[in-house]
Amino acid sequence: MSERKRRPFISEESGEQMEEWVVTFADLMSLLFSFFVLLTTLSTSPKNCSDIARYLEENRPLYKDFELRNSKLECVITLPSDFLFQTGQDQVQPAALTRLKPLFTTIKGIKAHKDDLLVVEGHTDDVPIKTAKFPSNWELSSARATNVASFLREVGMNSSQLSIRAYADQRPRVAYKDEAGQPLKGRELQQVRQRNRRVEIYLIDQPKRIEDYGVLFR
Repeated sequence: MSERKRRPFISEESGEQMEEWVVTFADLMSLLFSFFVLLTTLSTSPKNCSDIARYLEENRPLYKDFELRNSKLECVITLPSDFLFQTGQDQVQPAALTRLKPLFTTIKGIKAHKDDLLVVEGHTDDVPIKTAKFPSNWELSSARATNVASFLREVGMNSSQLSIRAYADQRPRVAYKDEAGQPLKGRELQQVRQRNRRVEIYLIDQPKRIEDYGVLFR
């Protein structure tokens, strides 16, 4: 029997003949490229916070001053400090607790956030404080974060997944200067200070176990 002849493939664009294996190889490369694009997309997709967003939207009148944003590993809930605390104080106001409790009770029941780490960050504005209880904004921001974390523990959040961070006035969300670099004054300054006084709660994907990390120095 005579050996079967391979039929050449004729390119529609150039009219040139191409061996069949070239066409197959090109198809394979296209599939691999699509596969790696898909992997890249999945690896950079943000953390799913849709259940929290849905709850906030369904109860918008209660949470209109809140903010929810996400990144690759985190959901971040920003709580305005004026809603939580009286000026210069660290105790969460009762009216704030009545709105926070159903929100975090709901989050506690969301399966996607069951294993999240919860980090509570305290932030103040740039107005110095100096009292017997709070010698500086560092102590005030720490106390506020601690009290919000204590509340989260009381509503059933796992204590082993809770931690706090305090930044005083060192990480403002909005700059205290205008586009020309001049310090803000008057009403504009007050509005910026109000935005920078806040507590932020991070819901973060658990990192790998410490046993999985390579040891570089001991």
